[in-house]
Amino acid sequence: MAVTVYAVWRGGAPERLVGVALLVAAMATRMFHLMGATMYVDVEIGIMTVDLVLLGVMIAITLTADRFWPAWVTALHALGTGAHLAKAINPDVIRLAYAVMSVVWSYPILIFLIVGTLRHSRRIRSQGRDLDWSRQDPTMR
Repeated sequence: MAVTVYAVWRGGAPERLVGVALLVAAMATRMFHLMGATMYVDVEIGIMTVDLVLLGVMIAITLTADRFWPAWVTALHALGTGAHLAKAINPDVIRLAYAVMSVVWSYPILIFLIVGTLRHSRRIRSQGRDLDWSRQDPTMR
């Protein structure tokens, strides 16, 4: 929650969008856990759907943002999303491995968002502007 608040407060459009998308995905994942998800015994279909939608959002942001850090965030989230595929291919994957593969990438993602927001804020202070999107006209600011 704190990372999203920081990204919305100090970030540009890519930082704000990723922050809000991560928060919405976390809330949706929590909802599926509260609704009785099997806690990594089987493929978590609801959580996998949330992860796939989030991956799509991150890919779109990566392709259009005038930043490099979203590519790292997207790659890390793709690794976590791949855990669902691993469990689907081999149901014998133990619960702990599935849980760790799904969740461990979220911590570096938050660090990248913090660093990206911090760097955006510094560019604003030093240059007075920072393009959000790669096809944005710099004279529009």
